[in-house]
Amino acid sequence: MAETSRAQPSATASRPHILLGHGGPILAGAAQRILDAYGFEVEVAPNSASVETALSSDAFDALVVDVALPGAPGFELTGMARAAGVKVVILVASVFRRTSYKRRPRRLYGADDYVEIHHLGDHLPQRLRAHLGLDDMPLADETLREVLRTIDERGDSRLREQSPRGLAQLIVSDLLLYNGDRITEAESVDDALTAVATDLDGARDLFEQVRPNAEGGDLIGQIFRELVSSLDGRGEAT
Repeated sequence: MAETSRAQPSATASRPHILLGHGGPILAGAAQRILDAYGFEVEVAPNSASVETALSSDAFDALVVDVALPGAPGFELTGMARAAGVKVVILVASVFRRTSYKRRPRRLYGADDYVEIHHLGDHLPQRLRAHLGLDDMPLADETLREVLRTIDERGDSRLREQSPRGLAQLIVSDLLLYNGDRITEAESVDDALTAVATDLDGARDLFEQVRPNAEGGDLIGQIFRELVSSLDGRGEAT
């Protein structure tokens, strides 16, 4: 569809239209329910191909996307969202538990904000409303408690359900979120590896906790190289 023929979304006309890119059906369902209660119209896309299709065929006020979205990391969809006229992009961290590599991100790969996965219920709705210029909105405590309980109960289940490679992709995508400044400033993949070496060790520790004695070598290092190489078309260092 040509860009000129696409209707432009409006945060002040009816319900703001949100595209939620997340591969976890339980977490996506919980986020969809709370966003609906906060006055948003939400479309869920379970993978990057679905996000791309939605962006090319409909108009959205905001994209909320998991950094470990199946197919392509959420970081890589920011540019496409901007080209499609999306006003706000919010990245969602992938790992529920606290880890040694988590810190306040100083660069978000072109996104406007981020939320921790365990704050999908309480932080995300109000941040979306703020970014879209909408007033704060009260919500029934019972609805919020139920959604937060669902998210909390889900906890680390997503980690344990992954294959070794899938787990490494999820953890590394999460690490990239918190190291955007050091990774985007690095001149090569090897420089990026050096810049976040300590945090990569923390990622390896988390991987070992979830998948002790997994085969496949250093999957954290392998996936880090692959994902960093894909950012902005950066190639592997030679």
